[in-house]
Amino acid sequence: MKRSFRSILIISPIIIFAGIIVILFLTKEKAPVEEIKKAREKLSEAKAANAQLYSKKLYTNACMSYDSAMFYWNIENNKFFLFRKYNKVKSFAYRAEMLAASSIENSGSYSKNIKKEVEQKIASVQKKIDIYQEYFKNIPQVDDVRKQYNKGKILFGEAKLASEKSDFVKAKQKIDLSSTLIQTSYNEVNRILVEYFKDFQKWKKWSDKAIENSGKEGTTCLIIDKFARVCLLYKNGILKGKFDIDLGRNWIGTKNHQGDYMTPEGVYKIIDKKEKGRTNFYKALLINYPNDEDKARFVLNKKNGNIPSRKRIGDLVEIHGLGGKGADWTQGCIALSNNDIDIIYSKCPVGTNVTIVGSLKPLDQIMKLP
Repeated sequence: MKRSFRSILIISPIIIFAGIIVILFLTKEKAPVEEIKKAREKLSEAKAANAQLYSKKLYTNACMSYDSAMFYWNIENNKFFLFRKYNKVKSFAYRAEMLAASSIENSGSYSKNIKKEVEQKIASVQKKIDIYQEYFKNIPQVDDVRKQYNKGKILFGEAKLASEKSDFVKAKQKIDLSSTLIQTSYNEVNRILVEYFKDFQKWKKWSDKAIENSGKEGTTCLIIDKFARVCLLYKNGILKGKFDIDLGRNWIGTKNHQGDYMTPEGVYKIIDKKEKGRTNFYKALLINYPNDEDKARFVLNKKNGNIPSRKRIGDLVEIHGLGGKGADWTQGCIALSNNDIDIIYSKCPVGTNVTIVGSLKPLDQIMKLP
């Protein structure tokens, strides 16, 4: 009996200890496998929704919370299993899941708004580019303005490409830069035009007089519209022909001196007709530039220091062939295609009036500027 009791006394602590171990094991906090899984899956959803682009702050905080959860899980896993506590791990995992969910919701709303904004801005810049291409592309500009415009067009193309790929954050960055460059160059060229068209009333007076005289005298006259890039042939005050022209590469404004590559403006006459052998440009009609007004302006500009003293006024301004290039390439002459110069040449004797103007229409009738 004593022996049996002694055995019980020895076994009892072991049983008690084993029972305690079993109880601790059964009641031990489970590893947060499910919580981590949910957080990871929600982060994957957020990334698929481009939350890293459209809700960057929330997405970044979600990732940081997930990393913290994994950090503390690793610490707990290095402890004896009975002493592991997962409160912090679960807390960070839950926070990561909630932040990721918020980033998805916020991303959807933001992406819709930024998409709309980008599409509207692309449409707005496209309108300016269309106007620029239609009205401004042939206007002489300083290199910086042209470079700005060209860079703006490149960025515009990149913005459209990013938008098509649904990368609206990148598209917005590109279109904002493009818009600034296009608008700046647009404003500068528009300023040049507005200043240039201050002479419109003078041009109108010249052209109206030329047509009136053609009708009264039964004569032929030519009117050159530089902005529209056309040569108009009138007979007896009636329009008989319209021909495309190329101009001097610095055609804005009137010619001031030799070598400025500007096409003159004023009232002139044909003083010579040149056929093959007398011109390098197929056929040519020489006009009487410089006229008295050109000479007076040249003298005044020299006196005021607007023209270097070594400059000469120049001459030999012609209406000639080899044109039709669709670009401004002459040194100040007016170039037509060979077929068109044949017609002009046959219709215009020496003495024919040639009126060269900036435009036959005022600027506000030519284009509606935003």
